[in-house]
Amino acid sequence: MDAPHETHSCPVCREPWLVLADPTGLPDRMAELSAAAERFDGEAASRRAADPAVVPRPGAHPGDERDEHDAFFGVARATDLSAGAFLLGGAHTHHVLAVHRARCGCGDPRDLDVLMSGWRCLRDHASGATGVATCPDDTADDDADLVDCPRPHEHWRVGHQVFFVLIQGVVTGLRCFVSATGAGDARTASRALGLAAEMCRHSAVAMKFAGGLSLAEYEREVRPSMLPPAVRPGFSGFQTRDHALLVRTLRATRPALASLGFHHPAVTALERALQRVYAAHRLVCSRFDGTRVPSLLMEATGPETARRAGVEVVDELTERRLALVREAAARSDRR
Repeated sequence: MDAPHETHSCPVCREPWLVLADPTGLPDRMAELSAAAERFDGEAASRRAADPAVVPRPGAHPGDERDEHDAFFGVARATDLSAGAFLLGGAHTHHVLAVHRARCGCGDPRDLDVLMSGWRCLRDHASGATGVATCPDDTADDDADLVDCPRPHEHWRVGHQVFFVLIQGVVTGLRCFVSATGAGDARTASRALGLAAEMCRHSAVAMKFAGGLSLAEYEREVRPSMLPPAVRPGFSGFQTRDHALLVRTLRATRPALASLGFHHPAVTALERALQRVYAAHRLVCSRFDGTRVPSLLMEATGPETARRAGVEVVDELTERRLALVREAAARSDRR
């Protein structure tokens, strides 16, 4: 991995830092995103140095778990809060994915075209290009052909890095949808909501890809690295800056979705796409014995939660998240 943007060595994953956008600075207007996409040279991006970044410092702020999570996955955050920084992070991430795929030959052959087109889909939606790359509805929802990666730590890291940047795409689409709805711009709102749904579908494929490890390799190599003393007890995706912002953004988006109508085709498409993300999460959890054992977080929380299977908790979270985009009399969305 010798592209110019990979210049700093992460002491945790022992690979160069991948510089992603700080999710708090993601675009909230399609006009801003479109202008950045029109200026962006995708071909030159992999040869361009990363923007200045803040390197995570686990333990510097004991109450903040986000730096620990970023450091584990080799992610630094750009100080530039522009839409251009977001696009550059996406381009660099998919370059890292391409290098990893060429080196290891892993993943599900049925999904590879979709997996590798996430960046193009994001760029095309951002620019408003015709013939936008889309994630087809018939991507595989099972792991029958998922090829286990011979480099488990690298694969776990790269798969999650791709997932993070695609989640940023979901957040961007939702933010732009809310702002366009507030401005009464129905056409732009529809385009933005379409971006969010597409990024959800690509995120599901990336999550499944990240799970392309054998149970033996996961338990011998990866799982121990997510336990004390390497990290604090209860290491979890809840620590992720990007996923935490996604949940907050879904809650903030609900009034705009309600104004459009929860039975509107664009809203139901978002719901189906979001459901695929959590279905992929469940699939990965099941591959690593999650039908029987608790998650790292549940195991660390206490004896009662430690008796609950990981997929049981995933199912509960799925219903909470989907309730945010559904018409319902009662919702449970506190976590």
